This record gives sequence, structure tokens and C-alpha cells, in this order.
Amino acid sequence: MLCPSIVFSILSRAASPLMPINKRLYEEMQVKREAEHIKAERDRRWALIRGGLACLCWAVLGLVVYAFAFHTTDAGMAQIFKWSAYLVTYGGVSFTLLRVYRAGEKRGDW
Repeated sequence: MLCPSIVFSILSRAASPLMPINKRLYEEMQVKREAEHIKAERDRRWALIRGGLACLCWAVLGLVVYAFAFHTTDAGMAQIFKWSAYLVTYGGVSFTLLRVYRAGEKRGDW
């Protein structure tokens, strides 16, 4: 039967690294990871900004379509323009948000 101190000694050696990482290599890895992190944050930020601007464009386009509802004299056409504006605005914004979210998932942002 093994002595408990021998078992503890074996397990503690297995959990600790056998060879420490070279300090120069460790610093190079830190610099590389920092640069990668900065690039990833920049990509994420620009993707969110582009998504926000696309949502604003869809909202403006929806308002333009909605403006046609006010400038027509036919009530039936006004309803068509009104519901088309809702479809353009909400559909465009929803599509854009879904596209930005999926791209962020693919990049690993969240």
C-alpha cells in the first residue's frame, strides 16, 4: 500500500508544470495577445457602429415611404404606403440586428 505522503507528492508534481515558461517568450506572447485583443475590439466596435448606422438608414427609408401616405389623396393607397413603411422599417431593422448578432457570434464577440 502507498504511503499518503508519496501519493500527495506524485499528485502535486503532476499538477504543477515541469518546466517554467521562458520570460522572453512569455512577454512576446503577451504583446501578441494584446495586439490581437485590440484588433478584435476594433472589429467589434466598427461592426456595431455599422449596424447602428444601417438601422438608422432603415428608419429613414421607412419614414420616406410613410411620407407618401401623407401626400396621397387615395385612402387605400395611403394604407398601403403606411403598412409598407412599417414593413420596411421593422423588417430592415430586425434583419440588420440579426445579421450583426450572427456576425458577432461567428467572430466570437459574445
